[in-house]
Amino acid sequence: MPNVIVSIWDTIKSWANNNAQQYVCASIPSGQTDLTGPNDALVPMRDYMRLWLTDMFLAKDRAWFVDVYPAVHTAVELSFGNVPVKITHVTDSSGKAGRGVFKDYALTDLLPFNGGTVQIQSGLIALKGTNYLAQTIAILKDFSGLVGAPLNQTLAVADKVTAGVQNLFNSGSGEVVLGFHRQYASAGGGGGNVLSPGYTALILANRNQINETRLSVRNSQLLYAQRQGEQPQPLEGYNYLLFRIEGRRDRDNWRMPNIEEPLNQAIRATIEGDQTKAEACRKATLLVIFQSPDLTVQDRRRVANAIQDELAYVAGQPHGSVGAPARSLDDIMQVRAMSVTKALQEPELTLDEILNK
Repeated sequence: MPNVIVSIWDTIKSWANNNAQQYVCASIPSGQTDLTGPNDALVPMRDYMRLWLTDMFLAKDRAWFVDVYPAVHTAVELSFGNVPVKITHVTDSSGKAGRGVFKDYALTDLLPFNGGTVQIQSGLIALKGTNYLAQTIAILKDFSGLVGAPLNQTLAVADKVTAGVQNLFNSGSGEVVLGFHRQYASAGGGGGNVLSPGYTALILANRNQINETRLSVRNSQLLYAQRQGEQPQPLEGYNYLLFRIEGRRDRDNWRMPNIEEPLNQAIRATIEGDQTKAEACRKATLLVIFQSPDLTVQDRRRVANAIQDELAYVAGQPHGSVGAPARSLDDIMQVRAMSVTKALQEPELTLDEILNK
């Protein structure tokens, strides 16, 4: 299966390299957007990233949605430990007619930035066929929509999605219309592509047609001023993709069923007074946290400490009492988690601490 991912990765990368003069790839300065958060470079081992397909426009120069169906295949390669992995996603044209405008699709969940390089690649693919093709793409999109934690599950789904797209390609009906490939790194290495929050536009036009300094973004839509000083208007007449890299120091969701399942078992055993089972489930929960590729280093400490505090609270209640329903991990983190700033001052969570605490 990994060979399938490499194959379509190489196909899109080759298009991007061979057609470099035929498209505009522009990073849009934050002052020309309505983004309000910080745009500092992401810090390895501390920050999370998430990739969005913010806007997409299909020009009228081909029979889109008649016998040609668009699909966007996106892959992100980054390191977990010393192992590079590719996370893939398909965005389709479901529910749209005529020219397509697509906004604000999350292509990944929050991913810890562990340093090294991050490669982002995306291709607008034209697939020729009949109605079954649109249905097939929609099914692939539904599978690739499972972008949430745990990451191991996401990777397994991503392989199947990429295989499905590659099979459509191999049938002779696939064509890359627009391709994007860029490699990012943390600040301080002297390279030009620093991994930072912000927008990147990919437009099927050359620099004689589009002046990238006059591009801007408002309300998740790509705008263009025909002349300097003019009011920018929605860009039309060209196929384009607009991506956004989101950076966060703190997660905005803690929906992690692989952590919550043993946690709930630990809580239930504690309420029932089964100390042996409760302790085994507690350690199982902490082991999942310790090994989780979905959490940054300091968040492993934050989640582990918050869960320890929650279990201590539950243990202090009368055994066998019904009480309120068990809190979700999201609730526990809202109530008990230490701040990110404090966690950064704490030592890393260790296996010895989990097994002997």
